[in-house]
Amino acid sequence: MQTTLSLTLHAILAEEQISLDELVIVLRQVVQEEGMPGLLGLILEMADELWAIRACRQGKLPGTPCCAQARWEIKDRVGRRLRTSAGVVRFNWRRLKCQHGHKLTVPMRRWLRLERWQSKTSELEQRVVETVAEQSYRRSTNHLQTIGVIPVPKSTAHRWVAQSSCDQVEWPAQKLATLMADGTAFKRRPNEQNQHSNHGDLRVVIGLDAQGRAVPIGTWSNRSWEEITAELQAKADGKKLADQLSCDGEPGLADRLAGLVNFVQRCHWHMVHDLDRAMWLDKAPLDQRRQEQKKLAGIIGIQLPKEDFEAVKAQDKQELEERIGAADQDLDKLVATLYRKGYAQAATYIAYAQKRLFNYVQFWMKTGVAAPRTTSYLERLMREIGRRLKKIALGWSEGGAAKMARIIIRRICSAEQWADYWKTKLGLTGKVIILFRGVKIAAP
Repeated sequence: MQTTLSLTLHAILAEEQISLDELVIVLRQVVQEEGMPGLLGLILEMADELWAIRACRQGKLPGTPCCAQARWEIKDRVGRRLRTSAGVVRFNWRRLKCQHGHKLTVPMRRWLRLERWQSKTSELEQRVVETVAEQSYRRSTNHLQTIGVIPVPKSTAHRWVAQSSCDQVEWPAQKLATLMADGTAFKRRPNEQNQHSNHGDLRVVIGLDAQGRAVPIGTWSNRSWEEITAELQAKADGKKLADQLSCDGEPGLADRLAGLVNFVQRCHWHMVHDLDRAMWLDKAPLDQRRQEQKKLAGIIGIQLPKEDFEAVKAQDKQELEERIGAADQDLDKLVATLYRKGYAQAATYIAYAQKRLFNYVQFWMKTGVAAPRTTSYLERLMREIGRRLKKIALGWSEGGAAKMARIIIRRICSAEQWADYWKTKLGLTGKVIILFRGVKIAAP
């Protein structure tokens, strides 16, 4: 179908001085509130006429036919109202009735692949989801109203996000190189019936593939690491999900997820950072805490060679092993020193994590694959999740917090998959072409 449409605007300008800003605001308002929805509604009704006439002539409609001898006749027009990012579109679509089976159908709904009672377009849903992922629901609805004249109430936006399937995370097709896990607290909605306070815990697991690309695994709200591990093991069907687990010193995290990987690597950044709290609990002064942190960072800071594994000489590998041995001895001395000074919690903290500090070097020596020794990528991701869940809003439901976290990690970790998901859902196949032919003054 190809046709030419004309949009007529009646412009009235005062003869004296006017404001360019007012002209821009008024023109934009008219086009957004009336022009775009009007054009879209007209295009839909024109296409509807074509589809209805074709169905009546050929007796064919997409989808399941009414009967073997289906013959369609035009019954009536029904008014429809659809929310889009171009505004609220009002139009009428035809209903057809089969002369034999007496079945009613709407050609436009079939051709546009709309649900029976669909009230919005998927492209508007995408805009709402991406806006809500950046700011609160209240600010998002005001933002949409300001920039696009899209009236979407806060409760409606919340319902759309809750019902959206855009947060579904795909299970990795191949074994991952690294698994990373972390958690954060958030203010949840209290539930007196279930004796739930306003303290919620969100846990996140992501992976890195062989090329170092992030792969989202999942998010869970108020689920223990035992429950998360059982779920991941069931999905992995008893196989190892990754070679390495990189994590901080959260109690129970490494021990529970260790069955999913070949080895566990303690995050070096967290190791140094969390020593400050352990020594603070031992009532160590600030200068002493900073001194021991600096000493610990110097001991564990073993860098892998930048050359390819095959290009590294055997002598260099031997020196690397000797450095690990020397670092272990220095850690033993540091633990003994902390015990002697009365910093028992700090000494226990280092001694417990010591056995998992240099696994990344041992793994490289065996396979030649360089594994990360910090969870810096996950930390940046957790900061973004914390900003949305903690600083922007509170009173989350457990399901809402986990869903919002999945949306965030999917947008950040797999931007290509996020774009492909919406491209498929929106049906962007290049079957629609609209060309702008210019602007000219119409005859009076």
